[in-house]
Amino acid sequence: MHVVLIGARTEAVQALLDGGHRVTLLYEGGEHARVAALRDRLAHACAVDSYLVVESLWSALHQVGALAEGVDAVVSVQENGMVPAALLGRQLGARALDPELALRCRDKAVQKAAWRAAGVPTADWLLLPDAGAGPEPVSAAVARAGLTAPYVVKPTAGAATIGVALAPDGPALDALVTDLIADAPERRRLLVESWVAGPEWHADGLVRDGRPTALLLSRYRSPLIETKQGTPTATVALLPDQHPELYREVTALTDRALAALGHTDGVFHFELFGGPGEFTAGELAARPGGHFIGSLTRRVLGIDVWAAAVHLLLGEPVPAGPAGTEVVGFTDIPTVAGQPNRLTRAQVERIPGVVELEIKIQPGAPMPDMRANSGIRIGTALVAAPTEQDCLAALDQVVDTALKVNQPGEE
Repeated sequence: MHVVLIGARTEAVQALLDGGHRVTLLYEGGEHARVAALRDRLAHACAVDSYLVVESLWSALHQVGALAEGVDAVVSVQENGMVPAALLGRQLGARALDPELALRCRDKAVQKAAWRAAGVPTADWLLLPDAGAGPEPVSAAVARAGLTAPYVVKPTAGAATIGVALAPDGPALDALVTDLIADAPERRRLLVESWVAGPEWHADGLVRDGRPTALLLSRYRSPLIETKQGTPTATVALLPDQHPELYREVTALTDRALAALGHTDGVFHFELFGGPGEFTAGELAARPGGHFIGSLTRRVLGIDVWAAAVHLLLGEPVPAGPAGTEVVGFTDIPTVAGQPNRLTRAQVERIPGVVELEIKIQPGAPMPDMRANSGIRIGTALVAAPTEQDCLAALDQVVDTALKVNQPGEE
């Protein structure tokens, strides 16, 4: 098959090449370094302006000659490329996600409406088509819609907590919306939700013939919105044989959430809130989870979700290795805003339990403020340990080491 892949994810490219497929890779310019090692094995490769722009993707296929060969499938492993890939596949008559499914798994208002219609528990919400154009304050509109404070405000189809904020009450909500529009006038369409208290979890896995066939449940150490206060993203995977009742409950809710959206074959990343007996659906994406979630599923379930994303869209079997027995988790390595990074790779690798490490901000480079979005970090460290307690202790040591090394005045 000739497959157009949107997003330069090495595991997905390798899975296609191993299957004997011809691959045309479309990627945003910032990913060009990752493409360099793959380029000589690709049928075509082209940088695009944005994954969000169907015109850019389509014109790139014209420009590199990919359309002259015919395209059999279009698949995206990038969040922003999910709906454009589906639309492009429909235009080319190629195998791809159904565009309506892609939208339900991308747009939060459309998604919540589908869940509410199917009786899947989710937060109350109100869509503001133009948050600055109403005849009354936003706080009055949300109160009339039955929402209760605190409120979470977010774009309808964002990523990495960009543009997401929490307002404790109505006056704060009005001030927040005014500030958001001033900072980004192009994002006037906003979603307001009632905040759901409790821990945040994520379920990652595969769905086939409408049923979850593999699922890994993990619990964030803090809800992702707390990255807005500088808390690093961190999560620990729960071993299925140690939490059987919890897995049964979450699998049942995931089954209902997938069915309501019509996602029958592919991978998923499902975020939910609360706890046993009171889980609430947050968001569900028809693509692999980011950060080191792929490493979690590989180490615990023996499944590479990035490869699975392309295998399942093409109707191919998904290879699986042996299940793991260690508890694994990862943490982002926090920045100290305005300071030069002094943390080295070697300092993190010396911490017992660290088995994978990505460094994004090199020693000597300035560190931005983590409160801007959940993607800002020195890097990410994945740890493996015999127990959950040992895993949590190792994650704490990574964070504590980074903060100590980078404290102003420390050398």
